Amino acid sequence: MWYIAGACFLLVVSAAAGFTRSLRASEIKSAAEGAAISSTSIKALSRNQINDLISRLEKEESPEPVMGAMCYAPMMVPSVAEYICPTCGEKTLYSDSNTAFIEWTLDDCRRRAESINAITDFEILLDESLFCDFCSPEPGHEPYLVLRVVTETGEEVANAVQAVDLMRLESFLSGNLYFTTSNDGQMPLLEGAGRIRLLLGLVEE
Repeated sequence: MWYIAGACFLLVVSAAAGFTRSLRASEIKSAAEGAAISSTSIKALSRNQINDLISRLEKEESPEPVMGAMCYAPMMVPSVAEYICPTCGEKTLYSDSNTAFIEWTLDDCRRRAESINAITDFEILLDESLFCDFCSPEPGHEPYLVLRVVTETGEEVANAVQAVDLMRLESFLSGNLYFTTSNDGQMPLLEGAGRIRLLLGLVEE
């Protein structure tokens, strides 16, 4: 009797594996056709399929905006900020309009860039070199972040970005039609579809 039970067990396991493979294929197909998308399924999609997702964004009805909180007490802008370069480890001191960005926003931008890189099939790099006095090719110039997208063919697309660009990209690649603002509001992604195409280096068909 033990061998009959063993055979039954193997049959159940094989059927379950087949079901899992079929379900996975179904998820990817549904994503390309415009069904609800998870970041797990997007990870397996090609750039062409992500381009299809942008087309879907442009065709679907946008959600209504949701206003965020407006009652936060204003915070005192730091007078000095110490920027530590993640590449060379050197410190650059700021005492201008960039202090608030460095103290309050930069870490969030880094986290979002890592998240975007984790759910795409191509490489996403956040270049901060313009903030570093030792790495910047343009010392003394107003610093800004650069998003570098390296395609499967090795081609690089580079664009200056702000925090809101990374908010939009992360939310779009997580399958949403909106992104959450810094004050917990929700804004439709539709108006930023062209910007998303540009930043990801995708061609509009």
